[in-house]
Amino acid sequence: MPRIKISPPDNFLFSMERSIGISDVNYAKHLDSVAMVKILHEARLQFLASLGFTESNIYGLGMVVTDMAVYYRSESFANDRLIVDVGVSGFNRYGFDIGMQVKNSALEAVVCNAKMGVVFFDFDAHKIEQVPPAFRSLLGQPTSHAA
Repeated sequence: MPRIKISPPDNFLFSMERSIGISDVNYAKHLDSVAMVKILHEARLQFLASLGFTESNIYGLGMVVTDMAVYYRSESFANDRLIVDVGVSGFNRYGFDIGMQVKNSALEAVVCNAKMGVVFFDFDAHKIEQVPPAFRSLLGQPTSHAA
């Protein structure tokens, strides 16, 4: 099975810093893959917060992660400082991709590139909804002729 390759977004819209704690490392003493997924989730939530939203209220709709992929490139260890840069791409009718690049500032190396596919969701009606035009506009995406 071929390895996945994920390229970082063309433009980053947000950046978050996070230190790796002792509870983030595994028996091999490097950053655990489960901890990385939690860090990426936190970066998504912080990105939304920087825009004034929560994942349960973006112009009255929620956001649901539909897929996620992580392409690991190097190790990180306890007390290393990570910088997570976040961007967006691939808008369609119901969602888009959130792309991230995680760098280890101590080693000056890319730790991973990641991508999360997200859709907008009406939790009360239990159904997928279209991307709010105001959200598209906020992120500089065209609001007409959406895919």
